[in-house]
Amino acid sequence: MASLIFVSSIVTANASVAPNFKVFVMGPLEKVTDFNAFKNQLITLKNNGVYGITTDIWWGYVENAGENQFDWSYYKTYADTVRAAGLKWVPIMSTHACGGNVGDTVNIPIPSWVWTKDTQDNMQYKDEAGNWDNEAVSPWYSGLTQLYNEFYSSFASNFSSYKDIIAKIYISGGPSGELRYPSYNPSHGWTYPGRGSLQCYSKAAITSFQNAMKSKYGTIAAVNSAWGTSLTDFSQISPPTDGDNFFTNGYKTTYGNDFLTWYQSVLTNELANIASVAHSCFDPVFNAPIGAKIAGVHWLYNSPTMPHAAEYCAGYYNYSTLLDQFKASNLAMTFTCLEMDDSNAYVSPYYSAPMTLVHYVANLANNKGIVHNGENALAISNNNQAYVNCANELTGYNFSGFTLLRLSNIVNSYGSVTSEMAPFVINIVTLTPNGTIPVTFTINNATTYYGQNIYIVGSTSDLGNWNTTYARGPASCPNYPTWTITINLLPGEQIQFKAVKIDSSGNIIWEGGSNHTYTVPTSGTGSVTITWQN
Repeated sequence: MASLIFVSSIVTANASVAPNFKVFVMGPLEKVTDFNAFKNQLITLKNNGVYGITTDIWWGYVENAGENQFDWSYYKTYADTVRAAGLKWVPIMSTHACGGNVGDTVNIPIPSWVWTKDTQDNMQYKDEAGNWDNEAVSPWYSGLTQLYNEFYSSFASNFSSYKDIIAKIYISGGPSGELRYPSYNPSHGWTYPGRGSLQCYSKAAITSFQNAMKSKYGTIAAVNSAWGTSLTDFSQISPPTDGDNFFTNGYKTTYGNDFLTWYQSVLTNELANIASVAHSCFDPVFNAPIGAKIAGVHWLYNSPTMPHAAEYCAGYYNYSTLLDQFKASNLAMTFTCLEMDDSNAYVSPYYSAPMTLVHYVANLANNKGIVHNGENALAISNNNQAYVNCANELTGYNFSGFTLLRLSNIVNSYGSVTSEMAPFVINIVTLTPNGTIPVTFTINNATTYYGQNIYIVGSTSDLGNWNTTYARGPASCPNYPTWTITINLLPGEQIQFKAVKIDSSGNIIWEGGSNHTYTVPTSGTGSVTITWQN
């Protein structure tokens, strides 16, 4: 059997991943309607080495009827199903809305009663163009922590009996569950790769900026001296009145630094407040790590006219001080876009450098001793290099875990694997240091010509599901024509496999005879020796 199939580079080493590395999968955005089918999906995840599933606990579902009127019945059935499947669970306290952002397939607004608590000016974001945004409650609303405390406390009291499956808990710091401003909202006209819009033009936000400058400088004369202005009162201080000009020139000034420092500090202060509430509610009950997510805002990173403008609009002005708050609040950090590369780093209009950004943030997290986890930003489909990119980041930068977006990409609705499962398992799941078994394959009498190598392919996801695109290898050849390769496999699984010869052009020669069979040990290491059959 021969074909022309390109065999992509596969990451097989696990020496440099964090010792507690775990793999998770995001659950569906939609409500589960068939829990028997859902259980089958979860069992498939478990059988393919996934540790746990992450789940949005939508505020808009559970407290929709009114303040302190909670209905947890759906999520208790959900948690029961996760437990029955043998997986761990990561609840995400999703106090944001769903709908309107990339990947959103359902609309789940924030409970309508929330917006009656105060004025729109105090509770929502307002951007440069005057658009109001209700994806999340504004950090300028003084009652924010009280609302979250009610939500968190109710979850803790209702799910205390599930602490055995709760691996960690995530809190939402803004749109899409990420600690950021809703700066790039398609419903307000944003298109990629635009910088987005600043979100601080409500009266509450402007007053906050004015008060921050009053606290820093004391007098308007001191402001004028620092900024080179001639203001007569603090009430004349405002956010940028011309965003494009600001991000082209003004951000480099003392005013620009003061503004962007304050703009980010609003997010870090919000994180400090909601993290304090989360620890108070969750630590005594679950004793599980708590985390929050930072978005990978990678476009315009290298823009020659307004570098980093998209990041700045989202609130990311100084990643070091941003991560300092994660450390101070004892939070794990998740960062996105691990699947992307820097191929458009200097290509107009993108100037996108996600890989550089991941490296920078991960190095900061390592230096500060912050537990950090990774995600892909967009769903991966028929793109093995994206999985390889993820694996390279995970192995090179001490990530403690990875969460794949999303369940439906790797498991069908009835519980069978899709074609995406094999590259996911091969590149990412097998990195788990304590969740796989290293098995050494020895292939005797496998003669080859120059440019031809030996690979292993088989019946399970970690051996490519018989798809030679994901064949494992190449094997090494210390004593020709004997070849060896060590592959991390899932403990206890029964495999069928064959050796194949693949040359540099992708031509494939399959080993003859029947499939080989082997049962992976449940602990320790394994080995299997075969002789090539023509």
